Amino acid sequence: MNDNTQDLEQVLQDIAFDDAIDPAHKELLEQKLLLNFPAAQARNSNRWRIPMNSKMVRLAAAAAVLVAVFAGLQFLTGSSSTVWAQVRDQVAAAKAVVYKATIDTVENGQPVQARIEATLGDEYGTRMDTYVGKQLIGRSFTLEDRKSNIHIFPAKKKYIEVELTEENRIENGDPKLIVESFLKGDYKKLGKREINGITVEGIQSKDVSPTAGFPGGRGLMEAVGKTSAEVVGSLWVDVDTGWPVEITLDITDKDGNEQMTIVVSDFQWDAQIDPATFASVIPEGYELMYKVNAENLEEGKQLVDGLKYFAEINDGKYPATLSVRGVVIEIGGIYQAKSGDPSFGIDDAKVSTLKYGAQFYETLQADGRAAVYNGPAVTAADADKVLLRWKLDDNQYRVIFGDLRTEDIDAARLQELEAR
Repeated sequence: MNDNTQDLEQVLQDIAFDDAIDPAHKELLEQKLLLNFPAAQARNSNRWRIPMNSKMVRLAAAAAVLVAVFAGLQFLTGSSSTVWAQVRDQVAAAKAVVYKATIDTVENGQPVQARIEATLGDEYGTRMDTYVGKQLIGRSFTLEDRKSNIHIFPAKKKYIEVELTEENRIENGDPKLIVESFLKGDYKKLGKREINGITVEGIQSKDVSPTAGFPGGRGLMEAVGKTSAEVVGSLWVDVDTGWPVEITLDITDKDGNEQMTIVVSDFQWDAQIDPATFASVIPEGYELMYKVNAENLEEGKQLVDGLKYFAEINDGKYPATLSVRGVVIEIGGIYQAKSGDPSFGIDDAKVSTLKYGAQFYETLQADGRAAVYNGPAVTAADADKVLLRWKLDDNQYRVIFGDLRTEDIDAARLQELEAR
């Protein structure tokens, strides 16, 4: 087995299938991040969705926090306040910002906190360093002059690259988008308080999107493995300067089993950025683990490649559920079941391909694209059965069959196939 296979096998071996607490939590978290780093999404998307699929919340955060309840305050629209409109304009005009964030969760009954230090500069791009305790477990870059995202794992001296389309950008970690998300929807005023000696005024919103700018973004939300969540956000602004001082999200899934809090603070607005912050993106001696191409998502190639690999290691059977969380758990089970076979290995690049394909499927569902997956009922032997399909336009559907060939067909033909 190569080093990449060994890395992923260690990840799978360490996935907790029981309730035992892992004493080496930092190392486990770093290993799991190799498989579950955040994915790219459209920067200009105004859709508010929380397809909670990648494990990054569960591993790098997703906390048990009480959701604040504010009673008796009248809801106001974001456009009704001149002061808040000025805040929006001021933030949007900022050329650079440095900030810190904490993401809290409970892992196996124990509180876990990840800390992020981020730098955003219009001239350079975004850099985010993620720590657990004092240990740097990951660093990511989205650069203005490069059509890709780079994710670096210092402990392994390896990196992952995600190639983006022209239309794709990362909105992960952009506080301008956070503020915009608060102020474009409904919110209510919270009055004034003090934060570190600064008098601030706040608003609360249940419309704010945690995929719009918050550290971890969509990949973070996906980690809980749920398709929706209740969100309560608060934005606190310096009454003297109009700059945001603290932004908080309390997130609880609808069945109350998963909770998380994200706090973004320690802002330095219009900061002077040292160019060295974005130099040496890939340090000397670091090895490429694998590369993911976002251009393969819409056409379904990512899904086909990932499903083909899964069937190869699972006796022709496809995943029971097409979610990142489900896929990772199933692969962990396959690895454990075949651990006695010295010839069996896991290809982390191919697993990553399936992970991104599954993430794309969840996006299709969130977008209302009539996406249906029939994995439990269709195997590789069912050549002409519909394994997966989604809507392209009013009358056309893209279909992936059991033998993994892809065709675009009309609604009448789809109905005929699915009636068999």
